[in-house]
Amino acid sequence: MAYDYGSESLGIRNPFKAEGLLRASRGLIVSLLGIYPLLQVVSLVQQDKTLAWIYAAVGFLLLAGGLKALGGGIAQMMRFFVGRSVPTSLAPNFSKSERETAKLEQPHYKSIDLEEMLMGRKNKTFVEPDGFISRLVHTLVPKLIFLPYPLRNLAQRFAGALIATAIALVAYALTAFVCLTGLAGDTGDILLPFFSFVLVVYLILSWRGASTVYRKAEKSIETQGNLKLAKIMAFAILAPVLLGLAINFLLQQPDVQYFVSELQTAELQSFAVMPQLLLVLVFGAISGAFIFLLLKQRTAKVQAQTKVSEYRANWQENIHPRELFVNIDNIVMANRRYMEIPNRVYRELAPNLNEQSESKGDFNGEVMIETQPAYAPLQHTALFKHLRIWATITGQLLLLIGPFILFYLLFEAQTVLSLVREFTALARPGDAVTQSFVVNLFNESQFILSLIFSWLICHSFGRLLENYSHTFWAELNFDSLLVYLKCEGTYTQSKLTTGKGIYDSTSSENYVMRSSLTPWVISSRIMSSTFADSGAKNVEHPRHILEMQDNPQEMQAIIDDIQSFLSARETIANVKNAQDLSNTEQIYQINQQSRAMPVTPDQASLASPQQDAEASLNLQAEPAKQ
Repeated sequence: MAYDYGSESLGIRNPFKAEGLLRASRGLIVSLLGIYPLLQVVSLVQQDKTLAWIYAAVGFLLLAGGLKALGGGIAQMMRFFVGRSVPTSLAPNFSKSERETAKLEQPHYKSIDLEEMLMGRKNKTFVEPDGFISRLVHTLVPKLIFLPYPLRNLAQRFAGALIATAIALVAYALTAFVCLTGLAGDTGDILLPFFSFVLVVYLILSWRGASTVYRKAEKSIETQGNLKLAKIMAFAILAPVLLGLAINFLLQQPDVQYFVSELQTAELQSFAVMPQLLLVLVFGAISGAFIFLLLKQRTAKVQAQTKVSEYRANWQENIHPRELFVNIDNIVMANRRYMEIPNRVYRELAPNLNEQSESKGDFNGEVMIETQPAYAPLQHTALFKHLRIWATITGQLLLLIGPFILFYLLFEAQTVLSLVREFTALARPGDAVTQSFVVNLFNESQFILSLIFSWLICHSFGRLLENYSHTFWAELNFDSLLVYLKCEGTYTQSKLTTGKGIYDSTSSENYVMRSSLTPWVISSRIMSSTFADSGAKNVEHPRHILEMQDNPQEMQAIIDDIQSFLSARETIANVKNAQDLSNTEQIYQINQQSRAMPVTPDQASLASPQQDAEASLNLQAEPAKQ
């Protein structure tokens, strides 16, 4: 959508300034953190090229991630360009002043949808949830169905991740019980660490997937149904079985049996799954608390009304039907424009006149118009504002933990390289030395793996809070008037002559269109919602109707304006020019003088009909006197 500048602002301010400042601060810290390893590369190249490459790779990763966050935060704080054509129309806009802009819009509704909503007193925005998880969430939070699509989708995504985590933990508990009690045989000690590793990977992938917010989510409701639940349960049941079969097969190989027996005699540290599970549970509880409270505060503002104001009548007026529609479009609705911005025309003014003969016929026509939506932000409570800012801060802090863990891994890389070099420096290492090297390397790898998993968990939940809180920052609400007029009737044509007299006079002959009108007017004051973004398409995403309020005062004002137009119309032609009025007066005076002159015998035959009638009455009266 083009940026259409206007001298009068629509009052839409940048909602992302606070969020952008926090994001830019994180990006600056990470960028500075990435500069340090890069500065060490020059000195490390002379000592250890492998370590220098590791420092360079980690430095570039940190610097790239930091600059990306810094740039994104600065972009969110930049000027919020809002033209006079925003927000997006509800349906395809046929206004002649918005031809080019309308081609770029992607409205959510069609004009037939808006007509159904007004006629049927219903809201097609509130679609039924589809799927077991979706229905469960909407059952636990009944008012969730009245929220915009992005908020409903993030609630369903979070609930799906919670259910996946719960089922995976139950499956892990059952597997741990089987392994620790000896029911799994000799493979129990090996199966549990492997399944712990798979469990952590699965939880990270589940929460990382739940943290993604798609722009297409604002157009429809996602399905969280039986298929996803079946996948979760199938994984929880089949994963331990498949792992057990795979480990039994490997243990049957002689080389693997020897290697496992050697490892069992060494003091190896098993994979520590509890710290990762605690991180998932703690961060999941924190994120769930933020999201639940924010949704609760938002649902408290819901007023799911589907009320309209309606007017129906029958008018008998001397007017051409087309003039009624023109007046409604060019005067009545044009007077209700917001800040002189053209109205949105969702159904064009196209009356259908069916002329049955030269003097009569029938007609029908309809028009649907929405006034320019006025920015009407919700009056959120102080608790909602505090929760939103703290959710954003928490998300940025969690995203900041990962770079610090990656920075710390540089020192762990030095330790691993030292172990490898010490072992490779030996000419013929003995079995004890080899075993000690394997144990130390394995334990160090376990520690590094735990740090990497902790980083991924923090990143997943940080990204989740960042994206979800961004959705609450992005909501914009608008108020507008939606009017639908449908008119049917018949019309006849007649001739009206006025001012005709016996003597010479000024007269007016007019062809009058007598119409029988049956108007049906429906209007509603609607509250719509869209979700902004930073960049060129900031307020150009689909807009949804959330509330429909009746407006009897506005409806009566519209009807009064129409009836005022009908009553003020002139049927008889009038002389409004001063010169024409003077000429008519002169003709009238000449006629008066002509009638006042005496009648001579020669002019008797030219006497007026009135004089002839008077003479005839006098002759009839004379015999009566005699």
